[in-house]
Amino acid sequence: MFLYPQEIISDIYVSRIGGFSYELDKKEAGINSKAIVMNTSIIADETFARLKFLDEKPHPFFLRKEYRIVGLEEYMEGYEESSNGELILSMDLKDELEEKIGKEVIINTVETFRLGKNEIYRYIGRKLWGRDFKGAH
Repeated sequence: MFLYPQEIISDIYVSRIGGFSYELDKKEAGINSKAIVMNTSIIADETFARLKFLDEKPHPFFLRKEYRIVGLEEYMEGYEESSNGELILSMDLKDELEEKIGKEVIINTVETFRLGKNEIYRYIGRKLWGRDFKGAH
């Protein structure tokens, strides 16, 4: 029923940028709530994702911005732009990312589901410095 998001590997999805919304915070990304339920294991308002645009040079995973996935309902701004499950970003990011509308984006939710919110930072801290690292959360 919905073209996006498409799961390409467990907990990693591909979608397109559909537009921007004033209702979303700078650290939120919206997807049609029905598309989330039908196509993903994402839990709206609880799942965090890191994004990677297919046409950009890859940044190290932990330097990518993290976004909370919000389910867009019919009454919300941006719902129409996510009619096929496209990703909607905050209007605050429009100047920076406007040329990305219609482009593919990888939505990586592995950290949320497999590693836990802070577990990966503790692991890195133990490996690098011999102690826990609290991370940016």
